[in-house]
Amino acid sequence: MIDSNVNEKYCPLCKKIFYPEEGTVKKTFCGEEKLCAPPEESYEDSDCEIYYFCSEKCAQSFEKATPICIYMPKWKKLMGKIEKVSSSSGVKGTRPHQLYQSCKK
Repeated sequence: MIDSNVNEKYCPLCKKIFYPEEGTVKKTFCGEEKLCAPPEESYEDSDCEIYYFCSEKCAQSFEKATPICIYMPKWKKLMGKIEKVSSSSGVKGTRPHQLYQSCKK
């Protein structure tokens, strides 16, 4: 059985469900926690994702509300993610001989 609403899209600004056949606007935004607009459309990053909007007006309003992305090297992003995980799990600042005890908790 085929699901009829597979192609439904959700407009993040006006919270409206629409179909891409009705005419949609695609914009690329980046960021995991906080969204930002890339400086150019050909910007490639692992956290960039395509967002669909029901109209050009919604796309422009959403783009105006999001800040421009600031370039950060991939290694720096990776180190930031490692730091966040280690501080939330209690491993940050732990001596190597105490790691077994801190991970056991």
